[in-house]
Amino acid sequence: MYFLIVRRRARGIAIPSDQLRKVPALRADVHIGDHHSEPLGRVSTQAWVFNPTPGPDIIPRLHDAKVNGMAQLGININGVEEIDGVLFAQSWWCRAE
Repeated sequence: MYFLIVRRRARGIAIPSDQLRKVPALRADVHIGDHHSEPLGRVSTQAWVFNPTPGPDIIPRLHDAKVNGMAQLGININGVEEIDGVLFAQSWWCRAE
């Protein structure tokens, strides 16, 4: 499903709300499913941006993803993302177009 995604953290640290408004949204097709997670070494629920071409993820996928909020115009998905071999907390605000 296509959303406008705003990543709400930078390396695990919450982006202040005054700066969050300035973060450009990424229009993307968000998928959620249970798959083997390399960084966790087990199956986990993952959220990712679908990339129709071969290659790396457009943004780091969320491992142990959980929809923790939903309203008329969007959803919030929490999880952890891997950056340079380190896991960081991340949250995506996914607004309907």
